[in-house]
Amino acid sequence: MTVANSPTLNTTLHTGARHAWLGLDLTGLGVAEDLLGVSEDLPVEKADLARLASYTRAAHGAGIGLVTLGAEFRLRSDRAVRDGRLDPVSAARRIAPHASAGLVAEVSGRGAVATAEAELAQAHPSPGTWHALHLSLTEAARLASSVRPDRRRTRVVVSVSALSEAAAAGAFADIVRIRQSDLEQARELRLAVRAAARTAGREGAVTVLADLHLVVASERESAIERAGLVAEIAGGSVTPWEGALSAHGTPYDVADLIEHWLAVGAADGFVVIPGSVPADVAGLIRAVVPELQVRGVLAKQSVAAPAGQHPAPRVPAPQPSVGAPARALAGAAVPA
Repeated sequence: MTVANSPTLNTTLHTGARHAWLGLDLTGLGVAEDLLGVSEDLPVEKADLARLASYTRAAHGAGIGLVTLGAEFRLRSDRAVRDGRLDPVSAARRIAPHASAGLVAEVSGRGAVATAEAELAQAHPSPGTWHALHLSLTEAARLASSVRPDRRRTRVVVSVSALSEAAAAGAFADIVRIRQSDLEQARELRLAVRAAARTAGREGAVTVLADLHLVVASERESAIERAGLVAEIAGGSVTPWEGALSAHGTPYDVADLIEHWLAVGAADGFVVIPGSVPADVAGLIRAVVPELQVRGVLAKQSVAAPAGQHPAPRVPAPQPSVGAPARALAGAAVPA
């Protein structure tokens, strides 16, 4: 398995607290990046929203608490003649009736937040569905300072990569995403965010999720080989998972890594960036999620919105499963 920091710490934590968070990044279901800016002679490509809704429904139904759409998500390939900055928000609004937990849309560009809020206000979500905006620290701070007492606060997600950003994130974010492959540095970031939240009078109100690049197969060698192929296809370009923690292996391997990071306090959960769709989304839903549920790390129902007290998850220290046979990647149906 390709990982950063294999389980080595002898950590003892008691059980019984709330479960960990798990998210799924479906930005890859937008129009492919290499189609943007192609010749105008070619037909306009459009994202398949029915497919996106189907994957979202499957993820939420399996117990994955939030689905995220990054700033790179595009509904159409004719970027040269249109502003696609709000495409993630538009997609989240349109698939809301098919969701049953969290939908997070990233908004890039100054001045787009108000428009994004107005668009999400037009959504007709199914019961249990909630929205959040993934913003830059600057935009998130501006939004937090503009909230009136009579106005419901928009849930905010921010990304943090340095300790200098932790104080701001802890002061107003609901969810903080970190992209860090080193366990100790991730733990330091999470503790800094939570300390900042405590100082701001928001004890337990912030959830810290680590980005996790997932390539899973029934055999470890197959997963590692496919991860190499995915990287080769990406070529020399910056990949969507650049700098993220990698989990390339069997469902048991992935569950061990997740459980270990939770046990040592390096994260409250993870946002999974699948190496490929549908293979790794299927592996996540059919094999990794059930394994985490069996271990008591992940709840068996969809996760509610992050609000109120959010203590760190308490999970038992994992036991390495070296040589353990992988479960077959079979189970609940996943859209193709």
